[in-house]
Amino acid sequence: MYKVKSIHKRLISRLFIGWIVISIAAGTIVFFIKLEEIDDFVKKLASVESRSIIDDEQVYIYSSDPQDKEYLTQILTEHIEKGHFIIVEVYDKNKEKRAEVLSPGSVKLDEYLKSIEMKKVTRHFTDEVIYNRIYFEKRIYLQVFVPLFDDSSKLIGYFEGVYHVDDNTMDDIKRIILFALLQIVVAVLATTIILYPIIMSMNKDLIKYSIELSEANVGILEALGGAIAKRDSDTHSHNYRVTIYAVRLADALGLDSETICSLIKGSFLHDAGKIAISDNILLKPDKLTEEEFSIMKTHVKHGVDIIGKNAWLQDAVDVVHYHHEKYDGTGYMSALKGHDIPLRARIFAIVDVFDALTSKRPYKEPFSYEKTMEILKQSRGSHFDPEILDVFFSISNDLYGEISKGDDAVLMHTLDRLINKYF
Repeated sequence: MYKVKSIHKRLISRLFIGWIVISIAAGTIVFFIKLEEIDDFVKKLASVESRSIIDDEQVYIYSSDPQDKEYLTQILTEHIEKGHFIIVEVYDKNKEKRAEVLSPGSVKLDEYLKSIEMKKVTRHFTDEVIYNRIYFEKRIYLQVFVPLFDDSSKLIGYFEGVYHVDDNTMDDIKRIILFALLQIVVAVLATTIILYPIIMSMNKDLIKYSIELSEANVGILEALGGAIAKRDSDTHSHNYRVTIYAVRLADALGLDSETICSLIKGSFLHDAGKIAISDNILLKPDKLTEEEFSIMKTHVKHGVDIIGKNAWLQDAVDVVHYHHEKYDGTGYMSALKGHDIPLRARIFAIVDVFDALTSKRPYKEPFSYEKTMEILKQSRGSHFDPEILDVFFSISNDLYGEISKGDDAVLMHTLDRLINKYF
């Protein structure tokens, strides 16, 4: 159930991210498309207004009389005061400037245009309307170049001007763009919502298969761990107890779910290599000889050989390989020291010894909780990581009362609950 919820969360998260990314990408495309449409719209407005300015004044474009030129300038000034153009220049068909008029508030804009030499871009004196969009002081302007023709379609001159988009038009432009963007966002969101149940439906069988595979792996893990423990001490309760202890300690340390899952595997299979140890050594009620103990220590290597080839159990190898290492470097098989010992192995070493001391073995009776804690304290910083041991001290009393005397049914139920939580 935990994994299913995790899959749902990841899918929702990725669909949400996809919605944001697609909305931004599509919105950007639509924004520029709409901007081009708005440019065409404003260009038409500017073209119509420029022609209307000059239509009744065509005669003054031809005339070389200074008074006519002055009158043309006056007429253009009146149009600027009433219309949307703030800068106007008129040329005759020979490309000679006949008049130039600037509105009082357009001086800074005219200086800006000259500074970036934008006028040179538009002044091509072609027979087509051309334009440049200008952003200046958070406003949109359109610089247009319009060829002028008489009623017989004969070229009579050229008009160049900067069209000022008024506030009402600006508001309309903003509404058009915002509405288009909102449509995109809503459309992508609706598509995402529709896709979610479809994707979940398509993945239903995959999720079910993954759950069944995970349960099968855990079942094999429990069966193998139980078989190993039964051969060692005629009970598999030890495996359940040390695994529960390890999980509770890891949780108290604030470790993540992935680490705890690995710790569960390693705890259950920590003595897998004892399968290769003969019964006369494994079940000997007396203290082992030095030679026998040397053979017993090889169960670490055998354990690594047994589980190391399984991909699903790779993250359990460090517990199997290093759970007999000691913090001061006097353990086996690699004589690692301090934090060179993997974290999961340092955790497991504490709970393994704790359970060995508090439970009955063929060669000993169980020690009391008090005596066990005293032994652990004496090994603080030598056998065990002192920081992890201190955390274990803070939870050990409750754990001991809850777990140490529990029968197999209680232990199995407790461990199953933890497995369901983390796997």
